[in-house]
Amino acid sequence: MSDKLKIIGIGSPNGDDRLGWTVIERLSERLGERKDVELIALDRPGVGLIDYLAGETECWLVDAVKSERKAPGCYLQPGLDQLLQAGSATTGSHGVGLAEALNLAGTLGLLPQRLELHGITIGTTNIVGQDLSLAVNTGVNRLVERFLERLEKNLVHTATFNGGVGSLGSSSGSSD
Repeated sequence: MSDKLKIIGIGSPNGDDRLGWTVIERLSERLGERKDVELIALDRPGVGLIDYLAGETECWLVDAVKSERKAPGCYLQPGLDQLLQAGSATTGSHGVGLAEALNLAGTLGLLPQRLELHGITIGTTNIVGQDLSLAVNTGVNRLVERFLERLEKNLVHTATFNGGVGSLGSSSGSSD
């Protein structure tokens, strides 16, 4: 079991969906070689995510949340039960999403002891290309600062979610 905090940014190389990767890149620049934090960027990992969660004490997941009701760049920190409900209605057709992967990890008893989910809303227009939209970039900057403040104050173990699991919907879900 690892005592490091593992922060995983989930995404793809496509527009605003790469926000999880961008959070990891910016944290890496600011944290340097910190030994108590492991930063990982994953490209739509599906069930492969379980390998990164199993045996961990604490993990923060960062992903894009498609939303038609919230403006792009808004921060969300949904509980696992909330994600399970949202994920069951938004299963994608192109593979196993975050909801299904977390649900399977929970069923197998492989979720970290403490798991936090952090989402930033994206719209439906900025899909192609590698640059984040201005609103999402602002949301990413705010989330990075929030993480850095918590790490500086050693507020790593503040939120624990137990129960069901669901999806932030990296590229196929909606969580409103």
